[in-house]
Amino acid sequence: MRRTCVIGAGPSGLAASKVLASRGLPFDCFEAGSGIGGLWRYGNDNGMSGVYASLHANISKESMSFSSLAMPETYPVFPHHSKVLAYLEQYAASFGLHRHIGFGTTVTSVRPLEDGGWEVVRRHRGDTEARTQHYTEVVVANGHHWDPRLPDPAVPGAEDFEGPALHSHDYRFPEPYAGRQVLVVGMGNSACEIAAEISRTAARTFLSARDAAHVFPKMLLGRPADHLAGSPLAGLPRFLKDPAMALLLRLTRGAPAHYGLPEPVRGPLAAHPSTSDELLVQLARGAVTPKPGVSSFGRDTAFFTDGSRERVDAVVYATGYSLSFPFLAPSVFAAPGGRTELYLRTVPPRLPGLYFMGLAQPAGAAFPLLEPQAEWVADLIEGTVRLPAPAEMTRAIARARRQHDKAYAPTYRHGIEIDIRSYRRALRRELRAGRRRARGVFPPRPGAGSPAAVPDAV
Repeated sequence: MRRTCVIGAGPSGLAASKVLASRGLPFDCFEAGSGIGGLWRYGNDNGMSGVYASLHANISKESMSFSSLAMPETYPVFPHHSKVLAYLEQYAASFGLHRHIGFGTTVTSVRPLEDGGWEVVRRHRGDTEARTQHYTEVVVANGHHWDPRLPDPAVPGAEDFEGPALHSHDYRFPEPYAGRQVLVVGMGNSACEIAAEISRTAARTFLSARDAAHVFPKMLLGRPADHLAGSPLAGLPRFLKDPAMALLLRLTRGAPAHYGLPEPVRGPLAAHPSTSDELLVQLARGAVTPKPGVSSFGRDTAFFTDGSRERVDAVVYATGYSLSFPFLAPSVFAAPGGRTELYLRTVPPRLPGLYFMGLAQPAGAAFPLLEPQAEWVADLIEGTVRLPAPAEMTRAIARARRQHDKAYAPTYRHGIEIDIRSYRRALRRELRAGRRRARGVFPPRPGAGSPAAVPDAV
């Protein structure tokens, strides 16, 4: 009898569970914490949430909504993390998902079986013995913002620094930094927002970035910046879209030099957007001082690549997260360098019955992609669509990798970055082709006078 295991009850796991439940497909969902929500559950007892007390979403409520349930109209444009969790609770309750979820249960091992299917080992909190069960499919939805990633290799002298140093995953309040000289390392969303918050009470705040980055305001032309993903601008070819966005930023925000920031080398669409109105204000006020990359540390000093130095009392590393799957042996699946060998960011070509959710990172919110991705997975489980041959999927992944490397910065952070419109188109094409394969209607192969049946795995 077919039965699917879903690992994780954050947004990705909830979307997968909702679709499987609506299809009447038997499944179990296991969540290490005591409640749903993943990173959106402040103080999650699974230890995987890096949400800090004041955090608000940097994506608008409209863009964050699942396709089947809108966030309440009463929510502010950028909701507090507690409201996002309440929305996820509403989503789970609306579709009766809680009864499918085993809370306080950690999946410790997922192993392919020789005769097909997967062996899943799990341990419930407080139990002395683990339980083993066989599943025909496994949906991995354990998230990608929970395993803190520090600079690698470590900054020389980091072990000699005598002040407190933590990853932004463990940051909660600005009070411990009041009156101190604080260095925030990084230039992503967390770095920008945490530096801005700390600077309100710190004696001095430094923001160190190895590479110059575009900082987007949350509102552009009176609307949330993420709404641009559905605007005519988003439909332009890349060679027009990048300069158009750069011009829009220059007109609405001004030149980076106005804030003491260096001019980025790459266009604004070549990197995941760093969005923060508060950082721009604090930079303009002089409360945050931008610095280049850290070259080394002393006992109470940070040295920078431009030869400058600053006395520092505390360090916050906002240096991102690793893609980790602790229940999978590296020989089965891993993501070296933050890159995944997945067809359409979902299917490992040579591991039948294993699927990954939520590893496609658009510039805006990923929530709207999750249910369509889960619908495709459910179609594959039901057999109403079929995948291409493994070799064809591998070739599509290689093509997509080449396209990705031309479009995005070559950093760990951008290993799973996608263009949301391209991904949606590719998924729709694959659904049509997969239905034809399932019916035994095979289109001509690439080069035989018609378009390829296999879309690029964006």
